[in-house]
Amino acid sequence: MRRITLLTNPDICNLKCPLCFLQQRGRSFGMGEMPFETAVAAIQEYEDGLEEVIPSTMGEPLLYSNFSRLLDFCSDRRILLNLTTNGTFPGMWGKPAGYEKLLRACSDIKISGLAFECGDVQGAAFDERTWKENVERLLECRLQLVREGETRLSTVSLQMTLHRKNACRAEEILRWAEAVGVHRIKWNPVVFLSVADRRLVAEYGLEKFDLEELRGRLVSTKLKCGGSLFFEKKLAGCGTAEKEKISECAFRDEIWILPDGSEQNCPNPERRFGNPESERAQCENCVMRG
Repeated sequence: MRRITLLTNPDICNLKCPLCFLQQRGRSFGMGEMPFETAVAAIQEYEDGLEEVIPSTMGEPLLYSNFSRLLDFCSDRRILLNLTTNGTFPGMWGKPAGYEKLLRACSDIKISGLAFECGDVQGAAFDERTWKENVERLLECRLQLVREGETRLSTVSLQMTLHRKNACRAEEILRWAEAVGVHRIKWNPVVFLSVADRRLVAEYGLEKFDLEELRGRLVSTKLKCGGSLFFEKKLAGCGTAEKEKISECAFRDEIWILPDGSEQNCPNPERRFGNPESERAQCENCVMRG
């Protein structure tokens, strides 16, 4: 197994992003927080050949009550964490010591851009400026560690969800990311569950011609750009056999562990959060392919 994802705390977050799948479906995941013993058991079961552990793909993983223990447990076994965070860096994780600990224990730290539309964070304002400042502080900490001779440090990436409200500023975000030293940007067009409110789709949805135009603009010579925005372009011009090979599921050697310890083998958000009987839940329609 190349890596496993632990849904450590899917219902625990300090933001309410309107495009979050739990917000889209209008109800919580409903399993509570993953006991630390469950996380340990999953890692031990798949430890042979395990390269990475992803802590939670819903909720804010840095708010998992056992996150520090999980980080230490994996570090002791030389297993890296692949972290996606909303950029608030709560508690100790927003201090230099916390940044350093994350940079030494992770393969990649991805900061989600969904935070731009989130409003308040437990009563404190959180906006684009604060989000950018947090990214810059993390990068400054990494640069200082490099100056001190550290050679094995996490990369820092952005995970940007493209939608109607931010598409016009995407190139501006790209140039800022280049300037501050981000290593990679994943550009992912907004995904709607089949159960999402139609008003949400109308407010945030992108048209096909918008995506085609964005593919041409969101390229960089200084940092790597990827994500599902480029999946269709990757398939363009390929023959049938080539398309079948490219479209093979990239997650065949991964597994998702739910808070109760049960397992799932498919990352399609429609299956987990929407309607598993809908067309969007079928493999050929999966937004994760490409």
